[in-house]
Amino acid sequence: MSPLTWRGGRGFIGAAALAGFALVAGCASNLHHGIRPLRPLELATGPYDGTIAAAPTGSLMYEGGCLLLRVDGSRVPLLPIWPNGSVFNGTSVIFHEPGKAGQPIILEEEVVIEGRPIGWNQLRGYEPFERQCRAEPFLVSKVRPAD
Repeated sequence: MSPLTWRGGRGFIGAAALAGFALVAGCASNLHHGIRPLRPLELATGPYDGTIAAAPTGSLMYEGGCLLLRVDGSRVPLLPIWPNGSVFNGTSVIFHEPGKAGQPIILEEEVVIEGRPIGWNQLRGYEPFERQCRAEPFLVSKVRPAD
């Protein structure tokens, strides 16, 4: 009998089959949890929340596939969650505030973002952002240039 025969799950073919099954199970496990890499220029968006509890000042940066706010005087960046309808084109964000015209915000421009911090445990469907961006989420209500 050749070493490549099945022989009840032992031998080369059995090991290869087991390794293949483990590989497929690992892929299915990742898909089951819904964690996928972010698409290029993907923007974290959600329903508009007009609550303003904080107004950090900083500049937007696109790093590691994530659009982040580098807050002045802080080492931890924020992940802005923009209102639905906002768009990111690689150089600027068109901020969509309901009932108003879109407002362009350019990367590296010093801005004040008004809104409120929110915990990852309060968000559903943002696992790719949490995993890839490693920043604290922040619901954006208003944006204005820093003075």
